[in-house]
Amino acid sequence: MQITLPTILTLIRLVISPILLPTLLLVFLPIESPIINGALACIFLLLAFTDFLDGYLARKLGQVTQLGRILDPIADKFLIFPTLIALLSVHRIHIFVVLLFIGREFFVMGLRQLALERQCQLHVSWLGKAKTIAQIAYVASAIAAPANLEGHWYLSTTVLLFIAVVLTVWSAVSYYKTFMANCSLSEGASPHS
Repeated sequence: MQITLPTILTLIRLVISPILLPTLLLVFLPIESPIINGALACIFLLLAFTDFLDGYLARKLGQVTQLGRILDPIADKFLIFPTLIALLSVHRIHIFVVLLFIGREFFVMGLRQLALERQCQLHVSWLGKAKTIAQIAYVASAIAAPANLEGHWYLSTTVLLFIAVVLTVWSAVSYYKTFMANCSLSEGASPHS
């Protein structure tokens, strides 16, 4: 099995994201330093950027592998889920947001599994990609912002949260509609995509 550069980037995100980043957030966010908050947000964004970089390099270099396809979505969840939980622990994010973001991922994963069982595929949509970007922007803002949101921090974080919530719900509904239209078959019917 060949380990490619895109796969190495995915593995880095897979290992560092759930261990290092949440630890840093739990230890340093309570200090309430704008410099530290900004540095932590940059670390998060750098890890998030590897998600786009590994996919781009895999296509550009012709190094799309089965291992990469399996690990990439897992690494994405390993970045977002622990970060959300760490932010919840230090009171930077509401539990409703955490439950919505994580619940949406499990809902779509369930739809994908059902689709596979019916020999159908749910391809990643532009809405899914927009949702990811919006969530990353909101989480980065929640990390960088002071605990007592005021002025431009309150406005920007609230706007980013609104966009992320709308796209999270919209993309879930869109995947469900696609599933019902293309993959929801009565038992015994021949599958199609």
